[in-house]
Amino acid sequence: MAEVTAVKIPPYNFSDPQLWFSKCERTFALGLPKVITDTCTKFNYIVSNLPPEAAAIVRDLIITPDEADPYGAIKAQLIQQIDESSQQEIRKLLTGEELGDRKPSELLRTMNRRASSHNVPKELMLELFLQQLPTSVQTILASITPITVEKAAEVADRILEVSTPNVSLSTNVIASSSENRILQEIERLNRRIDDLTTR
Repeated sequence: MAEVTAVKIPPYNFSDPQLWFSKCERTFALGLPKVITDTCTKFNYIVSNLPPEAAAIVRDLIITPDEADPYGAIKAQLIQQIDESSQQEIRKLLTGEELGDRKPSELLRTMNRRASSHNVPKELMLELFLQQLPTSVQTILASITPITVEKAAEVADRILEVSTPNVSLSTNVIASSSENRILQEIERLNRRIDDLTTR
């Protein structure tokens, strides 16, 4: 049977539902005449104090509460929903960065600066960072496990340092080969002109 008690639930915190639930649990501990421990009572307090926007997120759980642990289910759903939407927000914020002419470590510094006001999980930062690198570098880094985002940036710097001169060298070889053909063609045309003028 649910305990009869009176507690004042704090206003819902959209930006940090986990903190809000922690505050609610501290409030339940202050219940009079005794601590609120019943999951149905906690559930009813939570539902009656949710603003409409938050209630819409867990509509199904309000209409049909979880039989085993209605409080635990609504808590998990609200926290997960906010985590997913904040990850989407972080993705939008950080995927706008491109490598361009920068070193990967410079790109990572920029991404870290932009993410400093968010609590970005390391795994998500690594995933977003890798997406900004050339496919060939991503393939090499995928073979290194485990790897941190800092180590990935360091290795990517080295990979691009080694591969970039080869690209410019091969470009120079192609350019000089084309130049040689043009020079040979000019030389041949000069000889023909000389032949024609000497006749």
